[in-house]
Parts: sequence; structure tokens; C-alpha cells
Amino acid sequence: MLLGVVEMDESYVGGARSGIRGRGAEGKTPVAVMAQQNESGGCSLAHMQVLDDISGISLGETARDSVTPGSVIATDGLPAYRRLASLNYEHEPLVVEGADASELLPWVHIIISNFKRWILDVFHGVSAKHLQSYLDEFCYRLNRRKQRTDLFRRVLNRCVRFTEPVTYAQLIAS
Repeated sequence: MLLGVVEMDESYVGGARSGIRGRGAEGKTPVAVMAQQNESGGCSLAHMQVLDDISGISLGETARDSVTPGSVIATDGLPAYRRLASLNYEHEPLVVEGADASELLPWVHIIISNFKRWILDVFHGVSAKHLQSYLDEFCYRLNRRKQRTDLFRRVLNRCVRFTEPVTYAQLIAS
């Protein structure tokens, strides 16, 4: 769970298509992006979640599943975020006329741009069906970036200790 000061924004992941970018983009999957700030203003932890839609209910449920109650959540001025105050969060809507969103919420924009670059470099694209698995892997790596020396052994250990064996048919069915 993220706690303290958390930046939250939404993004859209999908193939390059001409037309509308960001909110209103057709054929792209909405993703909530959250980044916990450390004491020096850097990013310590991140979480990303596929959303059904960009509504106050979806964004509120995502925050409730990922952010400790009582935390400060900084967002842009999207009205759907207003619900956060009623869910026991201190909501800080950052709305500055003419300001670039990447200046107001720098860490979530860095995280989503790094995720998109990682997808293009490593996988050359992903389907919406498996997007959450890719988001989870990216956040797992990001959140443990300072403990890289033994990453493979730790991932293997967690797979063996906490999950039942999965067949290939089960893996591609989800």
C-alpha cells in the first residue's frame, strides 16, 4: 500500500493511432498510475491498475485498493477525483492555468512514459487482455530497483511459495 503523499493520474495504453490523444482516445485502455513520494520529493513506490472507465467510482476503488487511508493524493483537476475526499483521503487537486501536467505531477508521467518505452523496447506491444500482468511486472521491477542483485531468485521464490502451479492453458485463458 502506498502512503504519505501520492500522485495519481490516468493514462491510456494502446497502439499508436491518429486522432485524439489522452482522454477520449478510442481503442486504448485506461490505466490509473500512482506514485508515492519520498521525503526528498523523489519517487519511492508505484502502482498501476487497468480501469474499466475513468469515473469517480473506478478511480476511488483503485485508490482504496492501493493507497492507505489518510494519505494525501495529488491529482489533476479532473472532476472524477472529487470522490477521493469522501473516501478518507486528503485530496489535493493541482490545477494551474497553462501549466503542463508533467510539471504538476512529474512522477506519474515519468512512470507511464517509462512503462510505454519498456513495452515498446522489450515486447513491441501488448494486448489489453494481458495488460495488467505487464503493469504488475513493471511496478514490481520499479519498486525493487535498488535491490536488483538477486531479482530472479526472489521472483522464483515468491512463485514457488505463494502460488499453485499454472498450466500454459490457464495462463493464456486469463
